[in-house]
Amino acid sequence: MNNDISEKYKISPYLIIFPLYVSMVGIGVLTYQRTVIKHAGYNAWISVIITGFSIHILLWMIYKLLSASEDANDIATINNKLFGKIVGSFLNAAIALYFVFGAFVKFKVYIELIQVWLFPSMNFLYVSIVIVLLVYYAVSGGLRSVTGIAVWATMISLVSIIPQVSLTFPYLHPLNLLPLWNHSLAEVLLSSKDMAFNFLGFEILLLFYPFVKTPEKSQKWAHLILFMVILLYLVILVLALMFFTEEQLRHSIWPTLNMIGIFEVPLLQRLEYIAISLWFIKIIAGISIYLWSACRATKIAFRIRPRLFLALSLIAITILCEIIRDHRTVEKLSAVYSEVGLYFIYAYIPLVLIVVLIRKRWVRHLRRTT
Repeated sequence: MNNDISEKYKISPYLIIFPLYVSMVGIGVLTYQRTVIKHAGYNAWISVIITGFSIHILLWMIYKLLSASEDANDIATINNKLFGKIVGSFLNAAIALYFVFGAFVKFKVYIELIQVWLFPSMNFLYVSIVIVLLVYYAVSGGLRSVTGIAVWATMISLVSIIPQVSLTFPYLHPLNLLPLWNHSLAEVLLSSKDMAFNFLGFEILLLFYPFVKTPEKSQKWAHLILFMVILLYLVILVLALMFFTEEQLRHSIWPTLNMIGIFEVPLLQRLEYIAISLWFIKIIAGISIYLWSACRATKIAFRIRPRLFLALSLIAITILCEIIRDHRTVEKLSAVYSEVGLYFIYAYIPLVLIVVLIRKRWVRHLRRTT
């Protein structure tokens, strides 16, 4: 129940916008254009809208799921109640590993970004250790600490990326977007599937929910920030479509950085270097949120001390980052995480909601008949 969490550990309803933004907008915002246009080409902007609409529905489902469970208000407790201790523990372990996997993908992709754009010959073990220590410090401070970092990360992210991509306005070619519909519905939906990867992260709400004061009041804020994220992805994609040719986009690994990389500003010089450097706190916040969620799930399900699980997770992530150095392998792991995430949000969440609603109706029926 919500009562076992002290008020001093909870956050105000409106503050949910910051961890949700940080979890949904990561390194993917610098790269997603290449994958989204794979099937739908210049019509990929339609896919962003379709995916965003489906995420709004899933977000509503999460709130419905968590508010409908009278004796449980986080996914770990719900799993134990619905499926029993053995199956519930297995599902909770899978959820914890899912969030650790997501943290690793964020971690590795950012390290690779620094290596490609800033310091190609640097030994990144030291950078990894610095990130690990900062993440450990943040997560050890609890949810309020993680949320505080997310606030700063959100501000820095919005202040840095939006003005920079706006510099492309004089070089845009709006006619690139025409004709408005020259791809089939199947192709647009395939691009929507690829776009869904970039929205992964809103599912942290499954574990954040009991830590929000009057959580039902946070729903409007959650939908508001989701709308803003959809708008952000849509604007950046449309700018990229008007800036590059379709063939250029297909061969660009970091389209957003390539867009801002052509500009040189007095004193600052290369803008992409500034963007990558400012993204550091954003990555710290994103990894911290994922690992806090994983620690919370294991604490509820297995009574494992969060700091112990956190330390083991960070050690494992650091070792994997040192072992995995090939870009192709990183892409394959990102694809696996995306596939697992799609099953998690589009299959698991609706399924659990249906089971919870059936159980709730059955309990009500039993109470009436007794």
